[in-house]
Amino acid sequence: MARDWEDIRYRGDAADVKELFETYRVGDYLVAFEENRRRHDQGIRERLLKHGIRLTERLSPRIFRVFAEVTNALEITSEAEVFCLPDQDVNAFAILDVREHQTHSLIGLTAGALEKLDDAELKSILGHELGHFLFGHNRLNALLTMDASNPAATVLPSFGESLFLRWRKKAEISADRAGLLACRDFYASSRSLLKATFGLSEKNLNLDIDALVGQIDEISDSLEMIDHVFASHPLLPIRLKALEHFWNSEKARRNGCEKEGEHLSDKELEGQVDALVQLARRYPTKPLSEAVMKAIAYGGVLVLGADANVGDEEVKLLVQLLHNIFTDEPEAVIITDRERIRRALPAVVEIINTEGGESEKGFVLSQLAEIALADGALVDSERETLLEIAAALGVPEKHAYAIIVGTVQAQGFHSDAKLNRLAGQLRRSLHRDLA
Repeated sequence: MARDWEDIRYRGDAADVKELFETYRVGDYLVAFEENRRRHDQGIRERLLKHGIRLTERLSPRIFRVFAEVTNALEITSEAEVFCLPDQDVNAFAILDVREHQTHSLIGLTAGALEKLDDAELKSILGHELGHFLFGHNRLNALLTMDASNPAATVLPSFGESLFLRWRKKAEISADRAGLLACRDFYASSRSLLKATFGLSEKNLNLDIDALVGQIDEISDSLEMIDHVFASHPLLPIRLKALEHFWNSEKARRNGCEKEGEHLSDKELEGQVDALVQLARRYPTKPLSEAVMKAIAYGGVLVLGADANVGDEEVKLLVQLLHNIFTDEPEAVIITDRERIRRALPAVVEIINTEGGESEKGFVLSQLAEIALADGALVDSERETLLEIAAALGVPEKHAYAIIVGTVQAQGFHSDAKLNRLAGQLRRSLHRDLA
């Protein structure tokens, strides 16, 4: 019976891929990209021949033995060409040449990986890279932009790009599971991750995996430590702990990892990994920063609701402000029920008044003014709402007006009010004609 890779896959990875395909309809683009590459690309194999050394089974029997053991453990059938690349970093990749119509793997290993990794660690890193292929991750790399003149990281719009970048981190958790299944040794898999991240061997780094994994329990209790520890390597502590959970799971046991003791159920495993992923989400960790975000979210809805005609530009601007400045998931912060906002806003304002200063208050009001101006006009009801929030923040009316004027001077009106009215009339006319 073939191994069920969707069963092994981390559910957060699967959910994000589903959203990319359903919301952004990337499937047709990927087909077009692959067809274009099939017709025009000379293939990765030629580049490997040019820049690396092809290892034959006679020249390097170790790597072919290790690769055979990996494919056997993962229950896949594949012949491979293996190339060594002149790089002392620990790295590897596994791909299928798009021009081939047979199961033929191209394995790239750096000299550093071959020299610094023992057999079990090498199995893990190869299994990890094959996992990316088995889960279909490599295919989605086509969404990365290759146009140097494009400042964006992907071909997707801003929210789609944010989703893609979050998904890539979750994809690593799935691939780590494949690496563990390839070597059946949690400690070897963990060592391979650490060596690939830091480029160090046991001669320079005491790889006490239990101690390193234990750090995540300490970090998770301190928001300040999360900010500090995840600043440079946001995923490594999470990956180690997530891998430990998988090692201790029923899912790993039924896929060949024999480990004594109790095992986490599938629900327990994925729930604990979800909680780890939440630690690395982009969200304010300090109470004052969170209060500023919520003040803009809540106040923004009140400003939008002050005008009976809520335009798309206003709504988009509020969502994009929250997304660009504070969080990957602005929809989780926005409350649309105005009565709930009236009840929740005073506590948020109290935090800003107690812990913040003029800069935080001015920032909130300037962002709300920008939202109010998004439809190309500032109506009396919007102005009154802004002044009401300013008063709650203890900002004098004359200062509030100065902030509104300063925002107009700096940003201008975002759209043409007359054009918006004409567009609305046209939409209503078309709707009546089509009804």
